[in-house]
Amino acid sequence: MNTEKSNQTKVLVLTLCFLVILGVMNAILFNVALVNISMDLSISTSQVSWIVVGYSMVVAIGSMVYGKLADYVSIKKLFIIAILLLSLGSIIGFSNQTYSIIILARLVQASGGAAFIALSMVTVAKMVELTKRPTALAMISASIALAVGIGPLVGGAITNLIGWPFLFLTMVVSIIGIGLLLKFMPKEEINPSSFHFDFIGAGLLFALIASTLLGVNINKMLFILSIVLLILFKVRMTKSKHPLIDIELFKNTTFIRVITIGFIINVGLMANLFLLPVLLAKRNGLSPFSIGIIVFIASLFSILSSFVTGKTLPTIGNIKMIYISTIVMIIGFFMLALIPNPNVIILSIALILTLMSYSSIQVSLNTLVPQTLNPAKIGVGLGLYNLLNFVGMALGPAASSKIMELTNSYSLNFILIALLISGHFLLLYRLPSVQQKAA
Repeated sequence: MNTEKSNQTKVLVLTLCFLVILGVMNAILFNVALVNISMDLSISTSQVSWIVVGYSMVVAIGSMVYGKLADYVSIKKLFIIAILLLSLGSIIGFSNQTYSIIILARLVQASGGAAFIALSMVTVAKMVELTKRPTALAMISASIALAVGIGPLVGGAITNLIGWPFLFLTMVVSIIGIGLLLKFMPKEEINPSSFHFDFIGAGLLFALIASTLLGVNINKMLFILSIVLLILFKVRMTKSKHPLIDIELFKNTTFIRVITIGFIINVGLMANLFLLPVLLAKRNGLSPFSIGIIVFIASLFSILSSFVTGKTLPTIGNIKMIYISTIVMIIGFFMLALIPNPNVIILSIALILTLMSYSSIQVSLNTLVPQTLNPAKIGVGLGLYNLLNFVGMALGPAASSKIMELTNSYSLNFILIALLISGHFLLLYRLPSVQQKAA
């Protein structure tokens, strides 16, 4: 009986990894095809970036919404709904390749894809034995790193061989997950308490994120709207009996400083994964498939960095590891910015340095963030941490594409990213020793 249950848990975790890979892969699958899409649809760099930005924006708010719903609704049902939404968006995108329909398809895809990481973390917390959770969480982290690598590779191969519209169809394979979940996910106990969800707060947060990103990418006047929405959101979080985000979290300055580092590295990562494929295609004349191979090789170093960081963290410590990795990341971005007319080898080395340091910081933060929180606030704290990460992923391409449109300078983009990352030193300066805080 125990063996059967253990095997069922293993297959369940593998199913979660499968869905996490698809969710993350879909976020960056189109990056290597953006130049082709831009030319085929005759749209600007800023416009084409919304294929990536729009997806990340919906995933940002969606990940928190799914996390909240999981307290009251069957996780299995939420997963199935999410898979169906992802598949529906995929079919819409494949059926019509006009710009507006493609953006609509990506938003529908994201409304499903937002569930995969958030619900996988909740599933592990609720359905996997305590002793096996670290291994399960490590497998999910490795799946994320793997997806970052194979996303551009698969995207490049499909774009080269049969064309970018078929990128949408690859996500239909997620339907397999429904069968696996129905068979291997155990029956769960549903919270009998009344369902509380702050729909107004969620709407204000979505409008705040959208107006901020649109302000960066399209019209600066929208920043005024985003300030108004920020004030309204803060009032809502203060007055609501069941707020979307616990306002007390913002009083925990150690937590806020640490998750801000996560936000910054995700801005840098996604800006880099947006800019570099375009640079390699336009300046170095590489095909989407060749670009995908370069990113894939760099991601293998990134996965290796994750495992090495996990092994060495107990002796080096999280803060020191983030310091070291930040220096390596800045070196990588300065290589991209300051070496004139870099060849493919130099660009590849710089990419490897930035991805390896990203993984190292990410692993350090994943273990550090829970330690900054009161145990009773870990769930909602991790929700805010993930939300900020996804907002960073959306802001990176939005800001870098706008800078490209205004200056046509890759170097300026990479310098600005390096300067932003150097902000880690201020955030880490005299960081109080991490201990259980009452957030």
